[in-house]
Parts: sequence; structure tokens; C-alpha cells
Amino acid sequence: MKALRTGGAGRAPDPRVTGTVRGAAPGSAPHEHTRPPTGEATPDEVSLIQIRQPALPSSYRMICFPSSRNSPLCYLAMAELLLPTVELLIVQYPSSMPADEDLDPEAAALLADQVFEAVRGWADRPFALFGHRLGAELAYSVGCRLERETYAHAPLTLFVSGRTAPGHRGSLGPPALNCRVVALTAHHDPRAALAGVRAWRRCTSGRFDLEVFPGAQGYLKSHRREVVNIVHDQLISLGAPDPE
Repeated sequence: MKALRTGGAGRAPDPRVTGTVRGAAPGSAPHEHTRPPTGEATPDEVSLIQIRQPALPSSYRMICFPSSRNSPLCYLAMAELLLPTVELLIVQYPSSMPADEDLDPEAAALLADQVFEAVRGWADRPFALFGHRLGAELAYSVGCRLERETYAHAPLTLFVSGRTAPGHRGSLGPPALNCRVVALTAHHDPRAALAGVRAWRRCTSGRFDLEVFPGAQGYLKSHRREVVNIVHDQLISLGAPDPE
């Protein structure tokens, strides 16, 4: 595994954490706040947290889908290792969403619609989607819509973590995606059997890669640097556009 490239010598400056509102276009975020100002978003809406380096424009953006409404913090730690090459946009789910990691199909479809509307305006640079657990299924649903409905604004890569592929025990039909899919999992994760994680290869006509970590779970924390290296190297291997 290649060493992480940060795009500059020494430690990068501290990232700027910026609150945004649902559907806001890049550049419209209030740069002086860590949360959206009062009145811009309600607890029942999807909101976004942007983590970027103000003085160093990023070449890539990664939109992160946490496993539940209570689990965005690990992405803040990942941002320190990805910046300034890759900035993060973290989805915050409505407060009405259950705290666990499972939704019924109707609720999952509604949430995917909300997230799609929130992030579709943020495809102004090459970007990837990263989802963990429930977030992997949401990222997949949103990625399918981005490819189907926005054409030029499709993700470079979909990272799916700790989740079996949808319908992995049955027939999925033709692949729904064209982008690269990278599946991450732990070798002995009781909630994500390895055979089911491998089934993500059937979801795309593009390249598929599988990354397996030791243990049962918790690799986003215990193997954070390795995960970040995978994200970084996957994006860089697709080309290195000039920052805007």
C-alpha cells in the first residue's frame, strides 16, 4: 500500500469545518460557523458539513454517508489525513431518523431522495461517495441517481464499507452503476459476510476492488490511515486534475 500523499511538505494547516444547508451550492456556505445558522436547516432536513482547506483548493471531494445519525465523527479524523487533496462533505441525517443502522425500504428510499437533492449541487469537481453500514446502501442509491439523472456529474468511485450488496442472495439484473466500486470490510464481521460484500462487484459494469481488514469490525478507526490511503490512491489513479 502506497504512503499517503498530502500534496505538500509538512503537516497541513488545520481544516476549516463549515456548516451548510440542504442543497446549497459550493461557495455559498457560511465560512465562520461550524453549524448552519439558525433558520437555514431544520432537524427534519438533511444537512451537510463541509471540511476543506480554505487556502488550498482540493482537487477532489468525497461525500460521506455515516452509518447512522450519531456517527459522523470518524470522518472528521479522516479529513485531517485526506486534506488538502480531498475535501469532505459529510451528510447529516434528520433527527427523526432512528439511531440504529436499519431502515425499512420506504424510509430508506425517502432518505435517499432527500440526500440526493442535498448533494447534487456539489458535483462541481471530481468526487467520490463513501458509505459505511446503512450509509453504504444510501451512497449506492444516490450514486445510481447521480449517474442516471445528472450524466456529467457522476461519481468517480463508490466506496461501500461494512455492508453486503443489496439483493446479494438473488439476481440483481444488469449492473446499475458504471463507476468504480471499492468494497471494504473486516474479515470476521458478523453483519457483513464476506461473500455478500463480494457481491458488490455485480452492482457495477466498472472496476471492482475488495479490501479486507483483520478482525471483526472497527477498522475505520483502528486502520484509519490504511483506509485513507485506499481512498487517496483510488482517486489519484483516475487522474490528477488541477485544482480550481
